[in-house]
Amino acid sequence: MKTGLIILRADGSREDRDVDMAGDPGLAELRDVLEPILAGRPEHVTVLHRSRRADMFVDEAFGPKGLPRNEAATSIYRAAWLRDHPADNPETLPWIAGPAVIFDRIVWS
Repeated sequence: MKTGLIILRADGSREDRDVDMAGDPGLAELRDVLEPILAGRPEHVTVLHRSRRADMFVDEAFGPKGLPRNEAATSIYRAAWLRDHPADNPETLPWIAGPAVIFDRIVWS
């Protein structure tokens, strides 16, 4: 099944790709797609993107690796919380570092 994904890099660049994946991809298939992009083991994060639930993946060890903060991915990661808590200071919330991948359909359940 053709599946779109967006790669958000910490330098602000963005890349859109299409990959062929099973309708319900397993962990091995997801790792095959994600590990070359993330340069590490993927960690799943459910996010709000374009006003709907989406699957984002980041490098699970971005903190210990000292990867740079990814502003675009951080904004997406925080969106759902801030929608429900608009008075909260966004900088008190966790942030994303390094590359992030968002799929255009649900791939993790």
